[in-house]
Amino acid sequence: MEIKENRLIDQYFKIFPEIIMHNHTYQLKRFVKEVSEKCLKGKKIIDVGAGTCQYKKYFKNLKYYSQDIINNPQKTIDYIGEIDILPSNSFDYILCTQVLEHLKEPKEAFNTFSRILKKNGKLFLTTHMAFEEHLAPYDYFRYTKYGLKYLAEENNFKVERIIPQGGRFLVLAKEIQILIPRLIKNKILIYIYYLLFTIPIFILSLVLYLLDYLDKDKELTLNYECVFDKKN
Repeated sequence: MEIKENRLIDQYFKIFPEIIMHNHTYQLKRFVKEVSEKCLKGKKIIDVGAGTCQYKKYFKNLKYYSQDIINNPQKTIDYIGEIDILPSNSFDYILCTQVLEHLKEPKEAFNTFSRILKKNGKLFLTTHMAFEEHLAPYDYFRYTKYGLKYLAEENNFKVERIIPQGGRFLVLAKEIQILIPRLIKNKILIYIYYLLFTIPIFILSLVLYLLDYLDKDKELTLNYECVFDKKN
């Protein structure tokens, strides 16, 4: 059933591009692909909170390892447990996407990131600024760029970049796209809704996507993408 749904989603995005209809996931994939192309061949990367290891395909030239608190159905998690089980000075890169908001002690997490990275290692991280509660009750924080900078610099990291993934118009677009489905909660009715309203939603989302270029400051964003360098 899940495979059929994934195929349906793939077909949907071929007609209505993901960059417009689900910019949030598009930006995550773009960021991971971008940083993967800058990683040195043969180095070791740990995917923290890897889930189904959906980003493994981007790191074929690296030694890819995964961590999560439970194994996935495919049994592809290398380290099962909290991140403090990870060995020290063992990885050249850390990938941590959409995980930080689910950790009760983010400062301790950054300390662990520093501990497990080798000298001059890099941390590639994404996390929410504006997003609905999810994976309840394990959803604890939302972050500003100043909070992320603080967490990094307090734990032996230098900020290479902290960049918002879009601005307030993309926040509005996402809220419009999910508002009715979140209220309906019935899969069949949701499919009917998208069948009837996809084209007007697409047009409105396209307009908001273009308007987002006018938001130069982007002080309200769905997500931040970050690259942090371990100092020593």
